[in-house]
Amino acid sequence: MLIDPLKKTVCEEKKVEITPDRVNWVVSEIIGYLINYHAESLADVQTKPENNKNIERIIREKIYHDHAHINIDVNELVKKVLDRLFGYHILQKYIDDKSISDIRTLDWNNIHIKRKGRWIRIDEKFSEPADYNNFVRYCVLKNKGKITEEKPIVVVSDKKNKLRIEAGIPPVNIGAPNLVIRVHRPEFFTRLDELYSGDSYMMNLEIYNFLLEAITAGCSIVISGKGGSGKTTLMRALVDKIPENLAITSNEETAELFSQHPNIIQRQILGNREAGRNITLESLTAQALLMTNDVIVVGELKGAEAMVFFDAVSTGHRAYATVHSDSAEMTLDRLVTLMKRDPQAQMYSDQYLKELLADSVDLVVYMKNFRVDEISEVVLDKQKRAIKYNHLFKYKTKEIIDGETKGVFLKVQEPKQKVKHKIDISRDEFLRIYGGIAIE
Repeated sequence: MLIDPLKKTVCEEKKVEITPDRVNWVVSEIIGYLINYHAESLADVQTKPENNKNIERIIREKIYHDHAHINIDVNELVKKVLDRLFGYHILQKYIDDKSISDIRTLDWNNIHIKRKGRWIRIDEKFSEPADYNNFVRYCVLKNKGKITEEKPIVVVSDKKNKLRIEAGIPPVNIGAPNLVIRVHRPEFFTRLDELYSGDSYMMNLEIYNFLLEAITAGCSIVISGKGGSGKTTLMRALVDKIPENLAITSNEETAELFSQHPNIIQRQILGNREAGRNITLESLTAQALLMTNDVIVVGELKGAEAMVFFDAVSTGHRAYATVHSDSAEMTLDRLVTLMKRDPQAQMYSDQYLKELLADSVDLVVYMKNFRVDEISEVVLDKQKRAIKYNHLFKYKTKEIIDGETKGVFLKVQEPKQKVKHKIDISRDEFLRIYGGIAIE
C-alpha cells in the first residue's frame, strides 16, 4: 500500500502554536527557499499563473519537510505563500491605490510613496531585512530578470500590472537593496485636450492648438527634461493625436506609453537574456526603419539608438522621442553625446552631427515640473553653419507656494522657418480634421 507523504500523521507530535509574526517568518522562509533552489520555476509564475501546480507541489513538500509541526492549516499556509508570489507583499495596497504613481523602498523599514507629485514616507515595514532582501530579488525574478553581484542593477517590466521596476543590490548599493516602482495607470492617462485644463494645466489653450498644428504638419518633435518632468505623459498625449491614417511603431526600454492610437505597433526591449539574445532599443529602432511606418517613436533615448533615431528623421519619417536634458538649448548637445555612443558616429565631429540634427528635428519641447516650460523651433543656418532656436512659447514663474510654482504661459513669437512652412502647407488638412471645414 502506497503512503502519501503529504498526509503524514503528526498526531503524536505536539503542535506548536503560531503567531502572525511567526506565519510571516515561515512564508518568507519558504519564498527564500524557492528563490534559491527553484528560480527557474518561479520565473513563469507572473506570466503563466495557470501553470503554478508545480510551485504549489514544491511549497507543500517544503511545509511537510520543515514546518509540519506548526499549528496552522497547510492549505492556508500554501495560500499565503501563493498570494505573496502573485502580488507585491506589503506594497500591493499602494500599487492598488489609484492616487499613487511611484513607490520607493530604501530598506526593510524605509518606504516612500509618491502621491499627487509629492513623496511621503509611510509607516510600513517588512518583517525583517531577510524578508525584504528576498522580496527585492523575487520582484526581479518573477518579471524575467536576474539580479546578482555580477549584475547588481536591473530594470524589469511587469506587463500584467503595468509596472516599471528598478532594483539595486550591493556591491553597487552602499547598504541595503533598493526597489523603485513606477505605476502606470492607462485608465487614467490624460488626453492632450485635458492637459490645458483642470488639475494638470501642463499647457494653455494656445500651446495646445499649436501642438495640434505641429502634429498635423508632420513636425518631428523631441521632448526633453529631467526625470519626472512629464515627458512621457506629453509624448503619449501627442502620439494619440496623430491622424489615424498614419502607421506608427513605438519602441521603449520598458513599456510606458500604452498608446490608444488605433494604428500603432508598440514594442519594448528584451534584456536579461543569454549573450547574443538580448533585443536592444537600438535594434528595435533599426527594425522600425525597415517597416512601412510613417511615424517612429522612441520612448527615451539613452544610447546608440539616438543615431538610428537620427536616421529616421533624416530619411523623411515623422519622429518623436524623449531625452533627459537640462534645457531646450542643451537638447541637441545631449543627443549628439548619445549618438557618439554608436561606433559609426565616432568619425564625425560633434558640430557636424549637431548640424544634421538641427536640419532634421523641428521642435524641442522642454518640460519642467510637469509643465511645458519652453517650445523652440530648431533652425540651421547652412551658410553660417549656425544653429538657432526660435523660442515660441515660455512658462514664466511668478511665485512658488508650498513647493508649487505659479505662473503664466507666454507666446514669445511665431514660427519663422521650417515649422512655419510645414504648418502653412498643411493648413487645409488641419482645418479638415479639427476645424470642420477646409479652405477653398
